[in-house]
Amino acid sequence: MSTLRFYSAATAIGLLALSTACTPGGAPDDTKTAATGTALTEQTRQQGGPKPPEQMALSFEHLDLSLKAYPDQKRIEGDAKLSLRATKAVPVLILDFYPGYEVEGIYLDGIKVPPSDYTNPEGQLRIKLAKPLPANAATEVRVVYAGTPPVAKRPPWEGGVTWTKTPDGQPWIDTSLWGGGCDMLFPCIDHPLGKTALADLHYTVPKGLMAPGNGSFVSKVDEGNWTTWNWRARSPHTYGIVLDVAPYKVMEGDYKSRFGNTIPMRFYYLPGEEKQAAELFKEFPLALDFFESQIGPYPWADQKMGVVRVPFSGLENQTLNGYSIDYTKTMYGFDPLMHHEFSHEWFANQLSNANYDDLWLHEGIGSYMQPLLGKYLNGDIDYMSLLKAQRAIIRNEKPLVSGAERSEKWVYADPTGPRGDIYPKGSWVMHTLRMLIGDDDFYEVIRRVTYGRPDPKPGNFTPQFGTTKGFMQTVNQVTGKNYDWFFNVYLYRAQLPDLVSEREGNTLKVRWQTPDNLPFPMPVDVAIDGKVVTLPMTDGRGEITVAPLATVTFDPHSKILRQEDAIDRFQAWRKAHKDDETR
Repeated sequence: MSTLRFYSAATAIGLLALSTACTPGGAPDDTKTAATGTALTEQTRQQGGPKPPEQMALSFEHLDLSLKAYPDQKRIEGDAKLSLRATKAVPVLILDFYPGYEVEGIYLDGIKVPPSDYTNPEGQLRIKLAKPLPANAATEVRVVYAGTPPVAKRPPWEGGVTWTKTPDGQPWIDTSLWGGGCDMLFPCIDHPLGKTALADLHYTVPKGLMAPGNGSFVSKVDEGNWTTWNWRARSPHTYGIVLDVAPYKVMEGDYKSRFGNTIPMRFYYLPGEEKQAAELFKEFPLALDFFESQIGPYPWADQKMGVVRVPFSGLENQTLNGYSIDYTKTMYGFDPLMHHEFSHEWFANQLSNANYDDLWLHEGIGSYMQPLLGKYLNGDIDYMSLLKAQRAIIRNEKPLVSGAERSEKWVYADPTGPRGDIYPKGSWVMHTLRMLIGDDDFYEVIRRVTYGRPDPKPGNFTPQFGTTKGFMQTVNQVTGKNYDWFFNVYLYRAQLPDLVSEREGNTLKVRWQTPDNLPFPMPVDVAIDGKVVTLPMTDGRGEITVAPLATVTFDPHSKILRQEDAIDRFQAWRKAHKDDETR
């Protein structure tokens, strides 16, 4: 997920193209929706985090969701059927569901539940059971509801529904479920592990409007003044199911994959943007070729590569990435927002974090794909330029990972979480790791954690849930070495390692200074009068003989994320001058 921000000339020009430069602000207070005045409860606002064990014992197998949108009334009618299976005995059914909706009826396996047998005061829907649902037993919960969804306060960071108009005055509806979760739109399990294995989506909208959906197009049905658009999506992320409505036009094409399959490409754009849309559409096959050649098969090739024009910055809606930055052009030759959000088809939708505490797996690896794309297109100059832009905004105020179950709100909040560092710092951790273990091992690690195997091909892999500990174990397994020291410093501590040096006569002594004096045997390249020597730093220390007037440059190829005085001075200067710092 990302927003593009523009910086003054004092900031490196590379930031212009850095979609990952955005960082959301602190978690806001509860707000009221513009249309209803209904408070967005803390329960609904929380996305992920600790959940009742009864809820986490439910496996979500199928969602059948019908939504009817009334643009003039800023209102929807919903009919959601959830097929659930108990992984162990479940005494009560618990779902997340925005309490601002009027519930017309709840049905359990086709039988209407009396209103006295369910409650939803704060957004945690609890449905009584006559007897516990035994392990491995299946049930279907149907919820029929209507009302105005939460209005997006600051999309995509503070999500909900955006009701607006296209430039020519027609209805334009967008849904962004980040910063609140799936329960703002339909009853669900609002936790990363709670995504459904299959979703059938039915969107009914006024005739003349289109409602693109996740996954594959199934059918379009006209009835009177209404049109229903039917879609089927495989394993959509909890916050990745969206309702988008507008008088969209569709740009279509097919990509012939190096893996032998054909991938449908679809861009849903607004009338009047044909020229700009055609330019952006040229980047679709470029993006697919980059990822498939460097990482592996597009995970959703059986559905589509989809992008939809939205009235805010963008979001990684599965197979329907939100896009809006007025078709940015940069010196790097690619649209930063489109490519960042597309990276999430691998690092968010295929590889989903099992806990938002590990959100850097989405945003850090996804952010690293933009420097790698720059290298793929134009070589080292763009790779290093984009990395430098990222380095300029790393704060190092909180560790990237806390080691506990966390909500999205906690991760992005000040002062609790790492906030925006999960983007650029996560990217730099990936860069440093690649420099340390080499390309072969690095890309095998990425493939293993993303696909669950080192040899992915269409049809031989399934969506994965990732954790930081699992990523560390994979690195150790692939390399045959223990790199826990690397992650203990970079992920579980905020402060960066500092390379301290001193000269004693003709001897140059260097050592790593780390938070809590943690071990850090990171090898260091030293250029002495242009000749590069590598110090093993096995115990965190090293020394070398140098002539008195020799020119010394540490880490001349910028392999290592470390404390840098120049960056610290730049950030202090920018803050003092209020230079549009990302917040």
